Amino acid sequence: MQNWGESSVKTVAICVLIALLALTGVTVGGEAPGQTLTVAQPFNPTELSPWTITSLATFDIWEHMIEPLTALDRKGTLRGVVAESWQMASPTEWTVKIRQGMRFHDPKYGELTAEDVKYSVDRAMRPDEHIRPLLPKVVQDSKIEVVDRYTIRWRLNPPGTGSLPSVMTFLHPTSRAYVEGEGKDVYKRHPMGTGPYRFVEWVTNQRIVAEAHPNYWGPKPAYNRIVWRIIPDQLTALNALQAGEVDVFQFVPPEAVADIQRNPRTRIAEVKSARMLFMVINASEPPLNNKLIRQALNYAIDKKTIVDQLYRGKAIALRAPMQEVIPELATGLKGYPYDPERARELLQQAGYRGETIKIGSSIGRYTLDKELGDAVSGMLRKVGIKVEYKPQEPGTYFQPLLQGKASGANLVGMGNILMLPEFVFTLWLLPGGQGDLYARGRPAHWERDVAQISLMSPGDPRRKPVLDRLQAEALDWAPWILLVNLVDIYAVSDRVDWEPFPTEFRNFYDAKPRR
Repeated sequence: MQNWGESSVKTVAICVLIALLALTGVTVGGEAPGQTLTVAQPFNPTELSPWTITSLATFDIWEHMIEPLTALDRKGTLRGVVAESWQMASPTEWTVKIRQGMRFHDPKYGELTAEDVKYSVDRAMRPDEHIRPLLPKVVQDSKIEVVDRYTIRWRLNPPGTGSLPSVMTFLHPTSRAYVEGEGKDVYKRHPMGTGPYRFVEWVTNQRIVAEAHPNYWGPKPAYNRIVWRIIPDQLTALNALQAGEVDVFQFVPPEAVADIQRNPRTRIAEVKSARMLFMVINASEPPLNNKLIRQALNYAIDKKTIVDQLYRGKAIALRAPMQEVIPELATGLKGYPYDPERARELLQQAGYRGETIKIGSSIGRYTLDKELGDAVSGMLRKVGIKVEYKPQEPGTYFQPLLQGKASGANLVGMGNILMLPEFVFTLWLLPGGQGDLYARGRPAHWERDVAQISLMSPGDPRRKPVLDRLQAEALDWAPWILLVNLVDIYAVSDRVDWEPFPTEFRNFYDAKPRR
């Protein structure tokens, strides 16, 4: 246990810096309050296309410029954005009405219409687009028809999904004429939509800038400009926050909370997150294709110590393969208790012979991700598992993982932005999702069960017995090493009035200066 706790050289430096800045009263630069909101961005995006969704910390930048069909508020209530209304005509057909009067940022492309929606949704379903695996299979194979200028008919085959309005939060219509007429790949670096902010510039590894759209159809934003400053280093980001150069910083390390709270110019904003951290296990390769070994990995993890010591209480031990904020979480499940003796027994029963198990994690993508990987590796070694641990920068780490090519057990932070339990299955456990290859050998009826509940709207009481059973079976099958549900911690300048969303979206539509 001592090794993983020693990540603290950087931690101490952060805390000392925060304390010094609080004492000295440094305030540096920044534009006048009310003009610009500056956000610390943890990494440089690969692109800003509405069809390339590899991280929420990119998705939530261009969503200010390219609006979704629907969106969830802070309480998880669904509201229409581009889609003004929707109605299920049958289990295989929906009618969606498009909001009128939504004009694109570039006047020459005019008004967003049903033709643009059809093009954008059809494009999302293409096999070569990153967004496709995020969509339920029934949506991947659906068809869109234009009824009139502001109406589409959405045909689903096979029948599904009662949760289509929630899935529509993934889909962001843009102008077909813009994408096809501006030259190859221009749209990937210059997002253009109908949102409250329009794109200004992207300076690689430095900043992305957007300014308020003067002809926006909805409520006008309070800030004239948003700047996402690309600051991969936590220490540098905290320095910028305390110096008044940054207004919002995500993924605050728990040990820095008290110092930020003591500074009269900064505050902490917390929310129970829709993101859980777990290690997806490649169950298609030996020895991890043995369920007993996967269960042993789970019994070896002391989640209470991780929550108390690593996260300083700012996390919740996972007791099910589901986020704690999901309304349809099977609350009767207790997860895997810490039981190293049981872990050793299962390893022996499974015939484990000391094969090396690779453990991977990102560095700096999630709160304390590298340190969490250190903790898990140490706990596995303690029960006799031979571990090779390799943390990597996010750009290098996620590409093979999301392509189904990662070996061993690898840290994933799944943000359930749909707030639906079946999304966990469609994304990480079933055919068509990005976790399909890792879950080979799963029970065949899972796909049928998910298809069954997909016919019902969220909250329908008929869903509960099926969902409870699915979650219990997934817990027993052990496709992951269960770890923690995060509590998202943001540091916010005291001059900004804004509260975070449980879905981890840094959505600043309603942010405003404090008077």
